[in-house]
Amino acid sequence: MATKSRKYRALSELLPFQSSSDRKGCFALPRSSATTHRSRCGEEKCLLLQYRNKVQESVFRAEVKKTEGEKLCFFAFLRKPNMASSMRSLISNHSRYVESFRLFLENSTEHECMLEFIEKKLPDIISSIGNGKSAINILSVGGGAGTARYPGVAINHEVIEPSDEQICHYKDRVAKTSNLENVKFTWHKETSHEYERRMNAKQEFKKWDFVHMIQMLYYVQDIAATIRYFHSLLDAKAKLLIIIVSGSSGWDTLWKKYGSLLPLNAPSCYVSSADIKKVLDTEGLKYQLFELPSSMDITNCFIEGNKDGELLLDFLTETYEFSKTAPLHLKNAIMEDLKKPECSGERDGKVFFNNNLSAIVIEP
Repeated sequence: MATKSRKYRALSELLPFQSSSDRKGCFALPRSSATTHRSRCGEEKCLLLQYRNKVQESVFRAEVKKTEGEKLCFFAFLRKPNMASSMRSLISNHSRYVESFRLFLENSTEHECMLEFIEKKLPDIISSIGNGKSAINILSVGGGAGTARYPGVAINHEVIEPSDEQICHYKDRVAKTSNLENVKFTWHKETSHEYERRMNAKQEFKKWDFVHMIQMLYYVQDIAATIRYFHSLLDAKAKLLIIIVSGSSGWDTLWKKYGSLLPLNAPSCYVSSADIKKVLDTEGLKYQLFELPSSMDITNCFIEGNKDGELLLDFLTETYEFSKTAPLHLKNAIMEDLKKPECSGERDGKVFFNNNLSAIVIEP
C-alpha cells in the first residue's frame, strides 16, 4: 500500500474497491461515485473525481498486485494536486485583495443586511444586558471597523484585532462618530487565541455583558474551543453574538464542493453557520439564529475579460487571478455552478450570488 511519503492515498479509502482479472491491466471506478475511467497499468492521467459532493482534481496511477491463486488485483492511488505552481491565495497580493474586497462591498448588500439587523433587531435582543448596571462591558473579537452605540450608560468597549490596518479603520470610524462620549475604547493588537493565552497567564477572568464575533471565526484554528472560551466569560444576563455566512448561502455550496482545490490562505478555514450550529448543539448551548438575506451581483463574472468580473471571481474563490491560473476544467465547473440555484438566482437579466449571512445570539 502507498505511503504518505510517496504522496499517494489508496483509492479504496474513498471509493468501493473493484478488481477484475479479465480487464487485462485496466480498472474501473464505480459509476455512482465518479466518472468511469480506464487506464493501462502504470499510466498517469488527470481525472476530475466527484465524491460525496466534493470535487478533487487528482492524478491516478494503476498498480498490479498478485493475490492468492495468481489472480490479478488492481489498486489505484490518488495524489493530491499541487496547485502552488499556478494558483495562489488572493491574500498573497494585498493590493488585489483590497480591490476585490472593495468591489465585493460595492456589488453586495453585506453591510446593509448586518446594519439592519444591528439597528432594528439586536437592541431588543440585548436590552436586558444593562439592567441595573451603571456600566456595561463589551468585547469585540476581530471587530474590524465596526462601531456600537449604547447611549445612557457608561461603556467599556475593548477590541481584539490583530490587523494594524483594521485598528486604524476602527479608530477613524470612532473619531467620526458622534454620541460616543460615554464609550471608552481599548484596542488589543492580537488574535483571539493570543488574548486568551494572555488572560490565562495573568489569571484574569473578566466577565463581559456583550461579546461579538462578526465575520471572524474563519480565522481561528479551533472554533469549538474559541466559542467555549468566550462563552465562559459571559456575565449572568450577557449575550454572545456571532455573524457568519449562512449554511444556506452560495459560499457554503462552493466551499464544500471546491474548497480542497482552492489555495486558501493558511490561517483561514471554510466555515458557515451550519458548522457553528453543530458546535453549539454539541456543547449544549442555548441560542437563537437569525437569517440575514444578502446578495451580490456577479453578472460581470460571466463577461469574458471583464476586469470587475475577474476581481469578483478572485474574491469568490480567494484565488489571485483565478481566471488566468485555474485549470480550465476547474474554472468551467465553478462558472457552471455559480449559475445554479444552489449558488445564485437571476433577476432582470442579472445573476445574483446568494450572500446570505446568519446572526447567532448565544445565551450564558
